[in-house]
Amino acid sequence: MKQKQKSDIVKGFLAGKEAVISLFYEDNFQKVKVFIEKNSGTETDAEDIFQEAIIVTYQKLRAGTLELECTLGTYVFAVSRNLWMNALRKKQKIRSWEKLPEISDALHNSILEDIHTLERMNLYQKYFLKLGENCKRLLIFFFSGKRMSEIAGIMGYSEGYARKKKFECKKRLLEMVEQDPSYDELRYESKNEGR
Repeated sequence: MKQKQKSDIVKGFLAGKEAVISLFYEDNFQKVKVFIEKNSGTETDAEDIFQEAIIVTYQKLRAGTLELECTLGTYVFAVSRNLWMNALRKKQKIRSWEKLPEISDALHNSILEDIHTLERMNLYQKYFLKLGENCKRLLIFFFSGKRMSEIAGIMGYSEGYARKKKFECKKRLLEMVEQDPSYDELRYESKNEGR
């Protein structure tokens, strides 16, 4: 693919241009669908995995941390493949894998790291949504960078109570996350990412 065409696709993808995204979907979804169906999956699995791969790719493009050494379609296929491998590993249904289009080890490791980051974010978000409304509000303010004095004023707490409440909310969130069965697996994968 010509460099200009490649950059036009990335620009259109980032801009959310419906025509570019539709064409990208038409050109690339079928490969992912065939791969997943050959490896214990369904069309619905393929749609879910492809969407997740698009999100990972879009986030990396937005952050400016994706340096493509291959086509965008090859990259999304590689992310989809790795997401599906992780899903099958969790279900313990791994079969033989087709050869992945040529990508470097560094890019492959980067894709795995992005997938693990997304899985950790999803895990934290799942339990964040189970916190009480006051805890959610307080932590949103805290994670958005507000000072404790500001948070205390907004929440109607003393600064000391706001600090105590923040500690309790973070502790509760971590306890819920650590009790999730996938937490240990995610910790193990994080330790082994660089190996």
